[in-house]
Amino acid sequence: MIDLSIEFAGLKLKNPLIAASAGTTKDAVHCKKAADAGYSAVILKSVQEEMINRYNPFPRMSIIRNGIPGYQSVTFMTYEQAFEGEIEDYCEEIKRTKDMLDIPVIASLNCANEQTWAQYAVKCEAAGADALEIVPSCPVGAFVREAAEFYPAASKALKSVKEVVKIPAGLKMTQQMSNPILCARNLEEDGADWVTMFNRSSGFQIDIDTMEPIMHKGFCGHGGPWVIQSVMRWIAASYPYVRIPISATGGAANYEDVVRYMLSGAATVQIASLIYMKGYDIVKRILEDLVEYLEKHKLDKVSTLTGIGANKVLPLSEADRSHRYYAEVDYENCIRCQNCFPVCIYGAITQEDRRPVIHKDICDGCGLCSQVCNRAITMKQR
Repeated sequence: MIDLSIEFAGLKLKNPLIAASAGTTKDAVHCKKAADAGYSAVILKSVQEEMINRYNPFPRMSIIRNGIPGYQSVTFMTYEQAFEGEIEDYCEEIKRTKDMLDIPVIASLNCANEQTWAQYAVKCEAAGADALEIVPSCPVGAFVREAAEFYPAASKALKSVKEVVKIPAGLKMTQQMSNPILCARNLEEDGADWVTMFNRSSGFQIDIDTMEPIMHKGFCGHGGPWVIQSVMRWIAASYPYVRIPISATGGAANYEDVVRYMLSGAATVQIASLIYMKGYDIVKRILEDLVEYLEKHKLDKVSTLTGIGANKVLPLSEADRSHRYYAEVDYENCIRCQNCFPVCIYGAITQEDRRPVIHKDICDGCGLCSQVCNRAITMKQR
């Protein structure tokens, strides 16, 4: 029997997938949809102190399809802002959500003034929140923290919250800083029960016909599958240096992404963009595939995945720099698509009857042609 359950910062979760703070968790009704679909916890849409951040402009979402021709690249850009109401309204929503759900409900706090963090935290705990996620930066809000300002502001917010509540409190970090590893370690010392990596980055897009910025002519949050490798890099680098759990968020679209995040060191994975694009029930497929993956690899518990990949990261000095590889064509599988010809900058691929001929003595061994082909070209050792 496969065990998908996770012990996370004092919370018992039935699986590692959490519905992230977004419009998809804006109230009890939407959180109920996430719970019914199979998410193990929900993080309510953030309550913000500043009035300007409480009301969304319309329209506020854009799917940007770009990248190298022939390769898919998607950015999900949003001008999504916070919960539309006062802290008292937010607490009523916490109560309604708790009444409707049998999974942990996490409140998300985003305050502008130092003294407000504790006030909001106490009220959310009294309303029944199971945990608090502290969000000291916002990619859309009126107070986007500069990198140098983030940790001091985060530390003060976290400490003030931890002093007044008993429920677990984690902090959602920004990737827009020079050293996330040091920041995560410092937040652990400050009392964080977990860290979330990361809040969306602040993005920008211009319409080349109007020559104006899209999305209300401003900066806004952007996420999507493109961000996963960057987030995994910092999770894997931070994992050996922190004892508190890490929650990953950003672009997870399938069970493979969940597995990769966990192998990198994440204990849980938060999902939002995928719900927007594919609906709540997509999580059912992810969980089914996750069970099949664990069975295939003869693993009984999903929690055993956390950190396996991070523990295998090699230092720069141990990278294989020997020129002992070359590309070879399996002509039985070659369909003569000719996609491999333009990618060889070394002149090792020539054409004969529309088929590629790879000259072993010229091949640099970089591996790009085998990645472009993914069918007939493989890398061999000399």
